[in-house]
Amino acid sequence: MLENEVILEKNKRRNIIVYFFYKIFSFDLLFYYATSFLYLYSYKGLSFAEIIFADSFFPFFKVLLQIPLTIIVEKYGKRAGVIIGCLSLVIYMILILGCNTMYILLIADFFIAIGFVAKSLCESNILYDSLPASKNKAKKFSKVEGKSSALYYGFEAISCIISGIIYTKNPNLPMILALICTIISLILAHLFIDVPEDISNLNEDHYINRAHLSHYKRNLKNAFKFIFSSGRLKSLIYFNAFFMALIYLLLNYRRSLLSEIGLSSQNIGFFFAIFGLLSAIASALSNKFNKKLKNKTLTYFGLYFTISIILSGLVVAVKLPKSIIILTIMITFGIQYAIKGPYQTLIRQYQSSFSTSSMRLKILSASSILEGIVTGFVSLIGAWFLTFTDTAQASIAIGTASLLIILILILYMYPRLGLEPHQYPKRDIEFKEVE
Repeated sequence: MLENEVILEKNKRRNIIVYFFYKIFSFDLLFYYATSFLYLYSYKGLSFAEIIFADSFFPFFKVLLQIPLTIIVEKYGKRAGVIIGCLSLVIYMILILGCNTMYILLIADFFIAIGFVAKSLCESNILYDSLPASKNKAKKFSKVEGKSSALYYGFEAISCIISGIIYTKNPNLPMILALICTIISLILAHLFIDVPEDISNLNEDHYINRAHLSHYKRNLKNAFKFIFSSGRLKSLIYFNAFFMALIYLLLNYRRSLLSEIGLSSQNIGFFFAIFGLLSAIASALSNKFNKKLKNKTLTYFGLYFTISIILSGLVVAVKLPKSIIILTIMITFGIQYAIKGPYQTLIRQYQSSFSTSSMRLKILSASSILEGIVTGFVSLIGAWFLTFTDTAQASIAIGTASLLIILILILYMYPRLGLEPHQYPKRDIEFKEVE
C-alpha cells in the first residue's frame, strides 16, 4: 500500500510538470490563427462565405463526437484521449496545408473537432486528478491552470509576430510551424500517466475494468439527468455555451474586420501578439480576478465582452478617422482577449467543484454538447449576416443581441450561483453512480 502511494505521488508530480510544457504547445494552435484567414482566403482562394460556412460545421461535429469520445476516454483513459486529440490536430494541419476547396476544409474541421473534444475532456481533468487532495484543490487548480495558460499566451504572442512577418515571404511557413507544434504536442501527450481514483487499483487497468458499456450508458444517462436538474450546473453550462459561441464566432470576425480596414499581415500579426500578451497577463491573474469579483465574475466578463463587440463594429461603421478606429479596435479586442484568458480557466474551476473525476468528465461532456449546438447556430447566424452586410454592421447586430442574452442569463444565474456549499440543495451538488 505504501509503495503504491509513493508511485502515485510520483506520477502526479510528473503529470503536473509535463502539463506546464504540454500547455505551451497544446492549448491552441500556435502560429496558425494570426494569418489563417489570409491563408485560406487570399492564398488558397476560398471565399469568405465558404470559410465561414465550413467552419460553422465544426461545432456540430463536436456535438456528434462528444458521446463516442467520452466513452472511449472512460474505457481507455485520459492519456489515450489526449493522444487522440493531439494526433487529430496533426492531421488537421496537414489537411490545411493541402486545402484548396471548401470540402477539404470541411474534412479538416471534422478532425479538429475530434482534437478539441478529446483534449477538452482530458487535459484539465488530468491536471485536476494530479493535484493533492485538499479543500483548496479548486484554487490550486486555478493557479496551475492560470500560470500554464499565461505561458501559452506569451508564446502565442511571439508566434503571432513571427507569423505576420514570414507570411509575406511564404504563406505556407506559418502553417508548417503550426504543424511542428502539433507534433511536439503529440510527443508530450505520451508522457502523461493516467492517475487512478483509487490507489489500491494502481496496478490494475482502471478503465478497461470499468462496468460494461450498457452499464456505462445507464450511468451516463443518469449523470446527464443530474446535471440538467442542478440549477448550479445548468447556470454554468448555459452561460458557457453562449459565451464560448461568441469567442468562436469572433475568431473570424476579428480577422475580417482588420482586413476590412486595410491592415497588412505584419500589422495583424503584431496586433494579435499584443492581444496574446494581454491574455497571458490576465490568465496569470485568474485567481485574483476570482477573489476580487467573487460571484460576479461571469457577470462582469459577459457585460464587458458583449459591449466591446458592439463598439468594435460601431467605430468602423460610422467611418471615424483611421487612427481612432485602430485605437478603439485595439482597446475592444484587448478587452476580449483579457477576458478570454481567465474565463477559460475559471469556468473549468467552477464546473469541476463539488465533483469526482468521473463526474467531471460527464459535466465537461454535457457542457461541450450544448456548447457545440449553440456555437453551431450562432456561427450560422453570423455567416448569414455577412451575406447581406459587412463585418462592422454584423458585429453591431451580433453584439447587441448578445448583450440582451447575457443579461437574461445573468438574471437566471443570480439565485443559483456563488453560494456557500451548505446553501446549495443536495440535488445541485450530490450525484450517485448507478450500482
